[in-house]
Amino acid sequence: MAAAPNSPDSPRNNRSVGFEEETLPLSHGSSTSTGHKWVSRAHRSRTDVTHVESRAFRHTSIVKRPQALHYKRIDDPNSNGYPLLERKLTKAMSNSSESSGGDEEERSTDDLLKQISRLDLFVDLVWIGIVANLSATFSGQAFTDSGVGIGPAILEFMLLFVPIWRTWDHLRAFCINFFVDDILQRNFIVWILILSVLYGINAPFAFDAQGEGGKSSLTLLIVVYLILRFSFLAANVAQAFFIPYLRRQTLFKFCATIVSSALWIAAIYVHYPAKIGLLIAANAIEHPVDIFLASPIADAWLTPGWKRSTHVDHYVERHEGFFIIIIGEGVFRLIEGSPSGWGLNERTGTVIIALVMYYLLHWLYFNGDHTKQFVHALRRTWWKPVLWQALHVFMFASLLILAASTLFLVEHQNAKIHSSDDAPTVERRAEEEAEPAAKAAIYAIWSASVNLSCVILFMTCISLLNRPLDKPKTLLVNSRWIRIGGRLPIIVIICCLPLIKSLTASMWIGIVVCLLYAVSFWEWIAGLERNWKLLEPKDE
Repeated sequence: MAAAPNSPDSPRNNRSVGFEEETLPLSHGSSTSTGHKWVSRAHRSRTDVTHVESRAFRHTSIVKRPQALHYKRIDDPNSNGYPLLERKLTKAMSNSSESSGGDEEERSTDDLLKQISRLDLFVDLVWIGIVANLSATFSGQAFTDSGVGIGPAILEFMLLFVPIWRTWDHLRAFCINFFVDDILQRNFIVWILILSVLYGINAPFAFDAQGEGGKSSLTLLIVVYLILRFSFLAANVAQAFFIPYLRRQTLFKFCATIVSSALWIAAIYVHYPAKIGLLIAANAIEHPVDIFLASPIADAWLTPGWKRSTHVDHYVERHEGFFIIIIGEGVFRLIEGSPSGWGLNERTGTVIIALVMYYLLHWLYFNGDHTKQFVHALRRTWWKPVLWQALHVFMFASLLILAASTLFLVEHQNAKIHSSDDAPTVERRAEEEAEPAAKAAIYAIWSASVNLSCVILFMTCISLLNRPLDKPKTLLVNSRWIRIGGRLPIIVIICCLPLIKSLTASMWIGIVVCLLYAVSFWEWIAGLERNWKLLEPKDE
């Protein structure tokens, strides 16, 4: 005799019974009705089985074979002109559309871009801390009595920033080019992140005279950076063992790394100013190597029969993400430690205006020239992507210096720029002694003006590298030169602002925000379509 539904012996109340069937579903494509059978009896009444999720995760190998995702074989008819990454993404989308049905949801971890984007977010968190440390170091050197002038501070900042940015770029390229997500690659990425953190936390002491034990702190940074470079090289050698057509390219990278490493090592043993010269040469020699590897000549000589094809969307997204990191660093510095003090005061207003400045820069960068249809610079002649990336590097560096300068101006907003043409008097000397930040304010305003002008200039050049395809009379102002032409006088005016006598930091920030808002508003209006309306009509 069957037990009553609510009796203690009822299977419904038997919590030790896990499932009604003895076999498991074989795939995530099973119907929702089948899914009802696999819900625990004890929890069936509280489980929503109308929406089923699955993770299409193939975890069958501890170590996976390396794959060059960004290369396509020129004479392969099966490639359809696309590299391996594009074909994998197309296949994943096709499988997802075929298997989806009913009320089932899928969070596929077979989607390479989704996996890489999750990793990219973690990497960016690490670099937020690194760039924040570099920006704070520059501010401490340039605008305090550290004995380092504004010129040497900028030079030292660039010598520290370029290597860590190159590490970020190498890691970005490695992840998107050879992503397999096995145990070896995961440990390799952790190893790179550990070295990068070591670089970031020791960067402020790089140019100290001596560190602990009498050793130069710069030596530690050089050693860490060289380990980073040879770690990437070792990964390339391991990949070339499985991918024969990459062996020539790996050999070239090995020779180039040896040459540049010789300059880095030599910089450890020589004295100033020869040390600075070698550091500049070591940083500079690595860029022509990257330019050559991006050229068609490198494809013909180093990977014959194969052509490198960058995933443009991911490439652009990563650089846009790094731009957000830098902008976020400036905004974070305005909030960290509450530089405006307690309550609502003049500094609070200055902080808010500075926040608007960063938002307007964000607006200018992402709006570009407002062209609706265009060919991105990364899809044009090979040297345009190289120039596009170089402009981003200089823009990032200028943004970091701007962030440090702006923070100093917020903290010393009442410091005035005194004209150096007046003869020094007893009253003037007493005023300067009473306001020790006056001289530093001069450096900060000049630094902020020049770097802000450079940021706007680099943004403009980046947008002009794209090829517009808009038909005539598409936008209210058809010529993009007229649409973004207002940036040129703004650049000149901002550069000349420090020439105004008795200019205070709060005045500078206010004038800059007004100029940026004027040019942003003009570009917004000029970028309207010809059939624009004041109020969007209601959908019928």
